[in-house]
Amino acid sequence: MTIQQLEYFLSAARTLNFTKTGEDFFISQSAVTQQIRNLEQELKVSLFYRQNKKLALTPAGKIFIPEAEAIISHTKSAFERVRAAQAGKTGELNIGYLKCMEMSRFPKSVQNFHHKYPGIRLNLKRDNAVSLHDDFLQGRYDIIFTVEHNMLPYPTDVRTRILRPYQYFVAMPPENPLNHKSIIRQEDLVNEKLIIHDFQRSLLGSAEMLPPRYLRPDLLKNVIITDDDVETILIMVASGAGTAILPDFDVDRPQVNVNLLYTPLDTEDFTAYLQICYGENNPNPLLPLFLEEI
Repeated sequence: MTIQQLEYFLSAARTLNFTKTGEDFFISQSAVTQQIRNLEQELKVSLFYRQNKKLALTPAGKIFIPEAEAIISHTKSAFERVRAAQAGKTGELNIGYLKCMEMSRFPKSVQNFHHKYPGIRLNLKRDNAVSLHDDFLQGRYDIIFTVEHNMLPYPTDVRTRILRPYQYFVAMPPENPLNHKSIIRQEDLVNEKLIIHDFQRSLLGSAEMLPPRYLRPDLLKNVIITDDDVETILIMVASGAGTAILPDFDVDRPQVNVNLLYTPLDTEDFTAYLQICYGENNPNPLLPLFLEEI
């Protein structure tokens, strides 16, 4: 059994025409017929009914379609692994990412990279923005996915790239008096007890460490709870403990099945950004490959 035979079979299964399959692969109809017969002899089953010059798949042929596709896929993946190893595309990358970015497109980027370069080991660590910043400067990461913040500066030899802006939402129970609004203004929150998703810093930090720039300073006194676990926050909001302010990647696919409303927050002149940071002089040859996939 060869990959070429399997590709001929899949094409013929799609077209039900050996002549058309031959044209697709620039070979004669008789060559296609012979290769299909060789495949059937090896499998010891008939894959096609042949009646009056018409083709139809046998039950075995229908079953074999996904099997042939899987064999081709696995074989090509194995070839890619061998070629990657031969080309030196092996080794490891240390990647830090912000808590709750697993609900964004970040996992898909990692998955695509691993599929393309299966010989490269990805060491992933999930953390808050302050720890990511500090550990990156200590050389523990090749690249980090984090938030832009003026209180988290980087040296001039660190490159940053904005991934996208993100907005904030107000999470509240359906019975909240603000439920009719299409956007929540800052002044609407004056009488609300606020719960903040503390994804930027650890719970051990001081409350003033990274002040939420999306809130007016006079509203900080309304903050009653900060927590770094979004599921806990959503449960607290559902229980009536307060109103939460969450970034969009928290509410895009909420992981807790509770009945809440999510309304955009007017952050006035402030815009928040997700970004990546990596060393301009990082000697890891795998970093440019990863950057291509982002």
